[in-house]
Amino acid sequence: ARPGLVLGLDRGGSCIGLAYRVPGNLRDEVLSYLRERELVTSVYLERMLDVRLGRDGKGEGVSVEAVAYIVDRRHEQYAGALDADHAARIVRGAVGQSGRNEDYVLSTLEHLEALGIRDHWLEEVGRQVSSS
Repeated sequence: ARPGLVLGLDRGGSCIGLAYRVPGNLRDEVLSYLRERELVTSVYLERMLDVRLGRDGKGEGVSVEAVAYIVDRRHEQYAGALDADHAARIVRGAVGQSGRNEDYVLSTLEHLEALGIRDHWLEEVGRQVSSS
């Protein structure tokens, strides 16, 4: 296997996406699942962060506390900010525990598009890996 790249929250950035409300009786089960999925290599740190809800018109501007996983910049696998060309070179042909890195990038783009979210940097990476 030749590991590729994954996307993660980093200090100083922001993220547009989804927040899930988990019923209290499922809290431990969901946290266990998330920890197993996100803390595989210890590149992420679990944190409670303020998350601003909105966009669907319900709760516009309301902040809630949510579990999030942010990158540990001291971890040996932290790649930092890469330009799209460099990222595409790493992604092309990379395969990890979860499959082909190209599939991960293209699937992420499909999900973002379905949510009406644009990420120009990731779109450029996707264009480059799908044209190779």
